[in-house]
Amino acid sequence: MGIGLLLLLIFVVAALVMFTRALPAVITLPLMGIALACGAAWIDGGISSQDILKGVISDGALKLHEAMIVSVFGGALSFVMQKSGAAESAVKQGAELVGANPLPVGVVSLLLVALLFTSLGGLGAVIMVAMIVLPMLATVGLSPAAGAAILLFGMSLGGVLNPSNWVIYTSLLGVPVAEVKSYALVVFATVMVAGCALIVFELFRSRLVRWDARFVATLAGLVGLLALVSWALVASTGARESGEPAAWLLWTRRVALALFVLVLALIARDALGKIARWRQQEVRVRGWAYLIPIVPLAAILLFDLPILAAFAVGLVYAILATLRPGSLALAVRSLIEGGASVMPAIVLMFGIGILVQAVIGPAGWKDAHGGATWPVLAAIEPVLRKCVPSTAFAYVVGFGLAAPLALYRGPLNVWGLGYGVTAILQSSGVIPPAAIMAMMLSVGQVQGICDPTNTANVWVANYQGVDVQRLMLRTLPFVWAAVFVWLAVAALRFW
Repeated sequence: MGIGLLLLLIFVVAALVMFTRALPAVITLPLMGIALACGAAWIDGGISSQDILKGVISDGALKLHEAMIVSVFGGALSFVMQKSGAAESAVKQGAELVGANPLPVGVVSLLLVALLFTSLGGLGAVIMVAMIVLPMLATVGLSPAAGAAILLFGMSLGGVLNPSNWVIYTSLLGVPVAEVKSYALVVFATVMVAGCALIVFELFRSRLVRWDARFVATLAGLVGLLALVSWALVASTGARESGEPAAWLLWTRRVALALFVLVLALIARDALGKIARWRQQEVRVRGWAYLIPIVPLAAILLFDLPILAAFAVGLVYAILATLRPGSLALAVRSLIEGGASVMPAIVLMFGIGILVQAVIGPAGWKDAHGGATWPVLAAIEPVLRKCVPSTAFAYVVGFGLAAPLALYRGPLNVWGLGYGVTAILQSSGVIPPAAIMAMMLSVGQVQGICDPTNTANVWVANYQGVDVQRLMLRTLPFVWAAVFVWLAVAALRFW
């Protein structure tokens, strides 16, 4: 009972500290984990200093080592895309293709931002893309708040398919990558539909379109295209999960590989053709540079490459596709400065690992103590069995209604207390690990798109001259409705 009350007190204090911004999450989370372990040792007496120093702090800090390394490679890839001009050029080329019709401009902007953020990350990337996309949306008549909402939807849409965001679920919950990516594709398709619904709503709200034959035809074409892309992505994953890959998937792999080799040959030919006048030639972004965000994603979805290997392939391709004077120096800078750009997330992963380790206990502790359960976990389990949803219906309704708790660094915020709650839910044994992953990925979209405490949201709102709280209210209804859909799919698949 004593440890249970202590746990509740520490959780409440940590939530208040982060909500009031007295301390950032990067400091609060490890302190919370250490406080849990030390408090349990003080009350129980069966926990040694070695258990805390090595089992909780040292082992916990390294618990998410794979996610940390992937983050460094992801940061390096993002750095190359930004510094080479590939990301900026992609948005400008897309803007020129769609013309001035507000519906295609809105949808293409959403998809372009999503494509870029499958590889991009960090506030620098947000600023760079926003300063190109937001003025483009304003020129077709969309309000500042609507433009900001479309940008945030696109960023979250890309983040769903950013493989560096999947590793933390595989590391913490032990969920196979195949299950994470197959569910991520479902979330991607639904976020895309929600984003398109927001665009149509904003266009009618601003009286930029009306129901006529041209609008209906454009809308039907876009919906058909999005449905086809979503079906192809989901079907490709489903085919592999059912056993031997389907014949059409094998042919897709062969075609993709042949195209990749062809592009590499074109890159080599281009480099050899201009190497004599390398220094004097004007630097231009070639068409194959636009494939940079697709390469690591295709390597995972089509060829089942491990996430780290896929990012390594993507980074090498990015250097080759943007080959120019100083490319070797750019490659070195990308690893150093790109890694530095994700250091806040890596340091936060230290704290998440310590917190999770404090909840579930050090590896081997149970065996060393004759089968006894780690005291923190033993105090949590009886309460959890009464509170955790035990049916699929309760899972959908309960976590669906609780989704706004991901806002303001609440208990379901994936970069706040969320992973501590994840460890507690996993320890209960009531909810399957894959369903916990699906819940966190689902409510994470509320945090990613709507949370007024996100640095990106604050910057975008300030740049557009709108209140960040108003921006939250503008986006929340669309995302919250989608959460119930995602949870229902998760219940059918994983429960």
